[in-house]
Amino acid sequence: MNSTIEKLIKISIVGHPAVGKTTILKLLSNNSESNQKYLPTQGFDLKTVKFGNYKLNVWDFGGQKSYLKMYLTDYLLGSDIIFVVTDSTPRNVLTSKELIDHSTMIIGKECPIIAIANKQDLCKTDGRLKADRVENVLHVKTHGLIAIKNSERTRMMNIIKSELEQVLIRRNSVESDI
Repeated sequence: MNSTIEKLIKISIVGHPAVGKTTILKLLSNNSESNQKYLPTQGFDLKTVKFGNYKLNVWDFGGQKSYLKMYLTDYLLGSDIIFVVTDSTPRNVLTSKELIDHSTMIIGKECPIIAIANKQDLCKTDGRLKADRVENVLHVKTHGLIAIKNSERTRMMNIIKSELEQVLIRRNSVESDI
């Protein structure tokens, strides 16, 4: 395998509209511009983030139903890590479960699907669910986040680092099977 290809990691971010997917993409790409005005992603956005010796190709998919149906099947293939982002409201958490199930059908169980329970700062004032309750509903590893806070970037990168170690183990075991 070409060493350049070995250093590419595909991360897909999916979720319904206005849950914070693009804000997480900006957080990862170290774009501190936090515009809280909602502008829906049209189709998808792609950014490359340098991460040690690796390049993370981070795909942010529009959350509108038409985009999810049109793009999800084709563009999730080849993902090394999938983040399903929820805004932590009970309703959105339940619909995010459907996204997780659909993503699992597309990519199987080889690719980890991690939930991001975003907007955790609104749990006390807005009735949103804490990350552990979101995890109980979604049945996937879940991390709470406040994506509009730049200080959360380190935390998000640590989540990726932890998952990246598993990706590399999985890649090496596939290589050794060949």
